Amino acid sequence: MRLKETKQPIMGLAALLILFYHLYPIPRNDSILSVFLRYVITTSYIGVDLFFFLAGYMSFFSALDDNTIYIRKKLIRIYPLFIISCAIFVFMGKISLPKALLTLLGIELFSRGGGSFLWFLPAIMIFYLTVPLYKKLQKKFGSFPVLLFAFLAWLMLILLLEKTVSNHSINIFMCRVPIIMLGIALAKYEGKWQKGYQVIVGILLLCSGVLLAWQFSYPGKTDFLISDIFYILTIPYVLGVVLLADIVFSVGEARIFAFLGKITLELYCFQMLFGTLFFEWFIVLTKNGFLSFALGAALIALISYLWSLVYRQLQTKYFLSNLASKDYARIKINKQ
Repeated sequence: MRLKETKQPIMGLAALLILFYHLYPIPRNDSILSVFLRYVITTSYIGVDLFFFLAGYMSFFSALDDNTIYIRKKLIRIYPLFIISCAIFVFMGKISLPKALLTLLGIELFSRGGGSFLWFLPAIMIFYLTVPLYKKLQKKFGSFPVLLFAFLAWLMLILLLEKTVSNHSINIFMCRVPIIMLGIALAKYEGKWQKGYQVIVGILLLCSGVLLAWQFSYPGKTDFLISDIFYILTIPYVLGVVLLADIVFSVGEARIFAFLGKITLELYCFQMLFGTLFFEWFIVLTKNGFLSFALGAALIALISYLWSLVYRQLQTKYFLSNLASKDYARIKINKQ
């Protein structure tokens, strides 16, 4: 497994799955192709799980010479686009200004879960805020003890919340914590998997994951023991996709997926802002669901790419150069 090399196209695959989940029209007839498409669309929420897994995986390799630098860079990467997206949504009349502020603060994530606009952004930011502490404990006590402690703490917390509160909206994030932990745990084996073994494990996980998703996530999503437990039960599905995608993308260039992987955050935001609107425009023009999805997705990708170009220029000119000089000076002073 060499996810440091194949991360970008896998993130592109994740972005495409999320576009499918939100925008692709679900077929209604009972042909084999329609049943297959319904299953893929219904379970394409695993695109988010792929993001969470990769976030955990790559955090293992993050250099944390200064925790403030790490957090600041994550904030600069996420929140300007988050703020602009919320402002546009307010302007479109889709959300009130007070609710937009609650969304930006992450309060809506806890009260409405997936119903919160761009819920993934405050959720991933919560994870990034815990990374410095996790790595500090990992360095002191070792990887496995800290992972075990974190898992037990998560398990006790989610069971306690299940028994004591009536609103379990936060479980859309809480039930993704195990896949993040697995990402952190598996990162230490980067480059150590034999391809044959990886293919076999990937196929076994994918097959079992597909069956579990069929049982608990299709056509409806099942809850028992813990609200939204189906996210946990489809972890084998996610891991199978990761292992096999890593093999496939290590062979070829996968330029389209790599391109999408560079603008995943932008794609996520802009498809939530304009995806339905664009699809409705194109369905009126083309009267074809697939073509409308393809045109809408292409337009969202174009907007995302243009925004990423502008924002990266602004980062380089105004943010990161200033940030780098100040942080380098501070690190140098601290080391003396």
